[in-house]
Amino acid sequence: MDIQYLLLLQNLREATGGVLNGAFELITKLGEASIVTLLVALVYWCIDKRDGIFLMLTFYYNRVINGFLKITACVYRPWIRDARVLPVPEAMADATGYSFPSGHSANATSFFGGLAINKKYPKIFRGLMIALVLLVGFSRNYLGVHTPQDVIVSIVLAIVLLFAFRRLLDWVDQNPEKDWIVLLAGAALCILLVVYASLKGYPVDYDAAGEVIVDPAKMPIDSFKNAGMGLGFIVGWFIERRFIKFDTDGKWYFRVLRYVICIAVYEFLKTYAAPLITNVIAGGLGKAVEQFVLILYITAGAPVIIKLLGIVRARVE
Repeated sequence: MDIQYLLLLQNLREATGGVLNGAFELITKLGEASIVTLLVALVYWCIDKRDGIFLMLTFYYNRVINGFLKITACVYRPWIRDARVLPVPEAMADATGYSFPSGHSANATSFFGGLAINKKYPKIFRGLMIALVLLVGFSRNYLGVHTPQDVIVSIVLAIVLLFAFRRLLDWVDQNPEKDWIVLLAGAALCILLVVYASLKGYPVDYDAAGEVIVDPAKMPIDSFKNAGMGLGFIVGWFIERRFIKFDTDGKWYFRVLRYVICIAVYEFLKTYAAPLITNVIAGGLGKAVEQFVLILYITAGAPVIIKLLGIVRARVE
């Protein structure tokens, strides 16, 4: 049934000469981890700190749980399962590893869905956010890189986590002295993912030419990266909450300035510092440390910069 659905969409693509391919390739990018990271940073640094924390918590820990599910189910991509499925070539570059559940759908639901359930935003805006969640999910099917099950399970899981983590943050607000419990639980979950990904076995299947279909040595890497993201967030959240305590106040042009400066530092770290880490620490562990440093910067490093900019802002105003 799932393959038949993908073949139906494939026939639609072929019948229309791929006229919608470009549009759905653009839409699917809204679910890329790199894009969502920039968006959650924008909310956290410049719009509403509490909303940003909620969106990041859901985003990064959705990825951690997604990592557990992917390497547990070990479901191959649709075109591996059935050679009749011919995905849009441009979409296959980011369609690495196992198929179930959909990471793009999870990312999009964590961010856009998180905005959609926030009743302080206008209904039309919230409706648009829901539409983006559905469009990103459908784009994964339309492009031929995920089955409906991959998308539906990701969206449902992300929605559950949105409501669960909102209640968790409410609990932390009511019990601020117990934030260390969340820190330890979050860190333990990330460490558990690393251990699990390292020790579990992965299927080894071969194609008609005798080549390994999916290299089991590469499969834990995404889980390591997700664990690094989750750990970077939870440690940075705790450090900022206890010691930095920045705010998002200020006129719009100061908010724009702080985003430009903080994102420039992030891109510098990503371009120059991150490769140094992976050169020194090989394999999945290096990827985990790389992501830990980058997300730690977003949650705790950039807020230090914002506080320093706040001193300058106070003098100017």
